[in-house]
Amino acid sequence: MVNAVDYLVAEGLIAEHDKECWELVVEIENVQVGVPDSIKQMIERQIDHLDTNEQRTLEAASVAGAEFSTLSVAAGLGEDRASVEERCDVLARQRQFIQDCGVQALPNGEAVTRYGFIHALYQNVLYERVSPSRRVQLHRRIGEQGEMLYGERAREIAAELAMHFERGSNYKQAVKYLQQAADNDIRRFAYQDAVGLSRRGLELLWRLPETPERAEQELCLQLTLGVPLIATEGYAAPDVGTVYLKARELCQQLGETPDVSEVLWGLRTFYTVRAELGTAREIAEEFLRLAERLPYPGLAMRGHWALEITFMHLGEFALTMEHFEKALSLYDPAQHLDDAFLYAQNPGVAMRCFAAWALWFLGQPDQALDRIQEALTQARELSEPHGLAQLLFFGAILHQLRREERRAQEHAEAAIAVSREHGLALYQAMATITRGWALSEQGLEEEGIEQMRQGLAAYQATGAEVIRPHFLALLAEALGKARQADEGLRVSEEALALAHRNGERYYEAELYRLKGELLLMQSTGRSVSRAAPAGKAVVKAEPPAVSNAEGCFNQSIKIAQRQNAKSLELRAVMSVARLYQNQGRQEEARSLLAQTYNRFTEGVDTMDLREAKALLDALS
Repeated sequence: MVNAVDYLVAEGLIAEHDKECWELVVEIENVQVGVPDSIKQMIERQIDHLDTNEQRTLEAASVAGAEFSTLSVAAGLGEDRASVEERCDVLARQRQFIQDCGVQALPNGEAVTRYGFIHALYQNVLYERVSPSRRVQLHRRIGEQGEMLYGERAREIAAELAMHFERGSNYKQAVKYLQQAADNDIRRFAYQDAVGLSRRGLELLWRLPETPERAEQELCLQLTLGVPLIATEGYAAPDVGTVYLKARELCQQLGETPDVSEVLWGLRTFYTVRAELGTAREIAEEFLRLAERLPYPGLAMRGHWALEITFMHLGEFALTMEHFEKALSLYDPAQHLDDAFLYAQNPGVAMRCFAAWALWFLGQPDQALDRIQEALTQARELSEPHGLAQLLFFGAILHQLRREERRAQEHAEAAIAVSREHGLALYQAMATITRGWALSEQGLEEEGIEQMRQGLAAYQATGAEVIRPHFLALLAEALGKARQADEGLRVSEEALALAHRNGERYYEAELYRLKGELLLMQSTGRSVSRAAPAGKAVVKAEPPAVSNAEGCFNQSIKIAQRQNAKSLELRAVMSVARLYQNQGRQEEARSLLAQTYNRFTEGVDTMDLREAKALLDALS
């Protein structure tokens, strides 16, 4: 240890800080720690005391890995396994360089002894003794032997095989196993590792001749890379777009292979989350056209599911549910069990999330809750973190829509916890915004607004634009509660401009209602929703402010009626009814509100309907 520290100091990698501690003075990724000469010489002398066969065995073992089987070493040396095992056993019993690591059962049922180096320094010094040409030969032999032993189960040791074939200059096999190793990491939710392995595979691919087979391998690697990139950087990240655009180019080059489904889905999610909804809709419709002429399973289901998502964002709630029902009828849980690892989403979870939101807007808040509960049950059964984070976020927003701030906070915090554990940048940002709204609703306006701003900044950093008008509406609402009406109005105007530019209109009606409330607050210091029953605060408002606010409320009603968004229509009607009440127009207020309220057949225990009932009673 003393020699190792002396080496780090001599190389200028660490330096004393304040005479109390030592610190790294270069970036960790730039550190290439070798073996200090003094330690290397000491180990070399120990090796020189061994006979030639023992030295050759340990050198081959250093190539096999920090832990190795005698079969691997025997394959590298081209020797009898019994002789190699006898030497390793002697060395291990004498605690010379290696130790016994137990017995490994191979896929064919055969048992083989495994050994491991006592210290990494031993392996490093021994590896450096092997000439470059011999290393290549040893790595290749060991890789081929592992491939033969594991056969159809070679995927289980894909990372190990990839290393051996890369160092053995067999780049074709290295690329194959790098892709499989990346897929293994995706399935154990090690997304960053999967990104690194996929990218390494793509780098090695360019060492192979340009053939259709190479194009197929590249397509497979690009699609493998897309899933962990979505998880760690978000659907709308530039790198994600690059991956799926390249995949589409390769797909067109190779013809319409079954991979076309993954390619189109990746592109559709990229454009959707960037709020390029027209392009996303075109791709969704392309799924349905392909389903008519290609035999690949799932195309029609994905087409209807994609249209469900697109229409939800466009504010076409009836069409959202129509395509949800069609997608659900085509969905086979067994067939799509692995979809989260190929498409970054499980259909059974995700399609219910969007349906839940649409049901709330359509005035069916209880059915919406049922759909979220169904999705939660399935997400927990799958235990896939990306899908669970998505479900928890959608649940948080549903509770926000239902004005259940504590439940919204619980779901948001659960989504944040899952996202932090697995590095899910997009869902962590969205859940942070939702948590901020929940805190604001519970009287912690300053903390809530700060969290929302942080979440919005993190959200935009992923390249995402979709849902941002909704998020800005939540921020505007929180600013209103904090009596920052001017800033709230600025934010609501920004949200409306964004909704009009992107065509994402599902929250447009609520944005106009909020703008009306903030206009009144700007004039009176209180929104009509918070005004006293006698209405003095609103009566004192400047006539232009009242007129403009009423115009916003009426615009909100008009949009909600066009979208059949009964829940948002009720909110806007309540704002108008309160305004009329404060102006002494009791009968108009009661008549208007009663017509809307009486159309609801469920959700009587939700906050909006309870307040509507209380207002009706007050107007009677």
